[in-house]
Amino acid sequence: MTAPDFENLHLERYPSTSDKNLRAWNAADEYLTSLFEQYSFNSESKILIINDQFGAISCSLSQQYANIQIHNWTDSFLSKTAIEKNLERNKLPPMSKFVDQCSSKLRSELIFDYVFIRTPKHNSLLEFQLNTITSHINLDTVIVATGMTKEIHNSTTTLFENIIGPTKTSLAKKKARLVYPNPLNIKENESPINSVVEYKIEEYEITSYGFAGVFSREKLDIGSRVLLKHLPETTEKQKLMDLGCGAGILGTIAAKQNPSLNVSFSDESFLAIESAKMTFEKNTSQTANYFITDVLEGVEDRDFDHILCNPPFHQQNVQTLSIANKMFRQSARKLKSNGELRVVANRHLKYRPMLNQYFKRVKIISDDPKFVVWLAKQPIG
Repeated sequence: MTAPDFENLHLERYPSTSDKNLRAWNAADEYLTSLFEQYSFNSESKILIINDQFGAISCSLSQQYANIQIHNWTDSFLSKTAIEKNLERNKLPPMSKFVDQCSSKLRSELIFDYVFIRTPKHNSLLEFQLNTITSHINLDTVIVATGMTKEIHNSTTTLFENIIGPTKTSLAKKKARLVYPNPLNIKENESPINSVVEYKIEEYEITSYGFAGVFSREKLDIGSRVLLKHLPETTEKQKLMDLGCGAGILGTIAAKQNPSLNVSFSDESFLAIESAKMTFEKNTSQTANYFITDVLEGVEDRDFDHILCNPPFHQQNVQTLSIANKMFRQSARKLKSNGELRVVANRHLKYRPMLNQYFKRVKIISDDPKFVVWLAKQPIG
């Protein structure tokens, strides 16, 4: 196997970062793309790439083999954007097709010749994706998954075994590993509703609905539970944004408390927005706005009275405060001059200096020993 030369590709992470140690690819991408020379790709080959994080796999394949049909499937708007930008940056053809993650059907009668998978963080998402592709592969389909050794567990290979067929793994190389499932026992995939987990939050009289891989899918997380004790007192027809909404629990409970509230949900996960939509519509008779975007890109400025936020501090298994910082910066831009941002976070996360950059008044309004609720007022700029 020949190692791919990613240095000859101009690949950047999205969102961009000033940390030189964070590249747009890792050893798992290198391991997978080193296999490409052994396959007989041609212009008729039908290829599906699942969970390409920043486009390294797509760009490497497009650079080596012109005019092939690449379908990309990811739950992440950020990854989708990274793939598009890196293909354009390297003057490579745009992706042939982006698969709508919100359906358990690929909306196509295609049978893929090759399926390449970056193993996702959550097994529930991998299970959903494997069940989905069973309708789009056959005994001749080549399937290879890749991930860092810390991401591939016995439970990972068991999913491949149970859904696709007999599965082997490679030796580790630079702390990365390959997974080779043989599609011998593929069967009809689950219907979409079976991938939804629901649970009741009795004290707020709502039921949460979560698709695979979505934050707070199986139970209400502790941070959100703390933030729910400090929801704003809203008045008639005010506008509230549930930012990084996950299953949409915060916005839905706020709407139940004030039925005249104009609620919006934003997330970079396609399945999160589908989850929030289901949670909101099954618990209220109201309408809401939904944004699949990078934080609040494309959302009108100076439009909101309240923003609720439980920021993630990881991107693709890498700890980072850059996402939270971007959420705070954009929230300040989207709030009205008298608007308020409420943020819940682990106490060890140093959010005050960042919040002080974008708001004149910042204070703690909770007394939980593990989580802090920040109230930020008077956005700057």
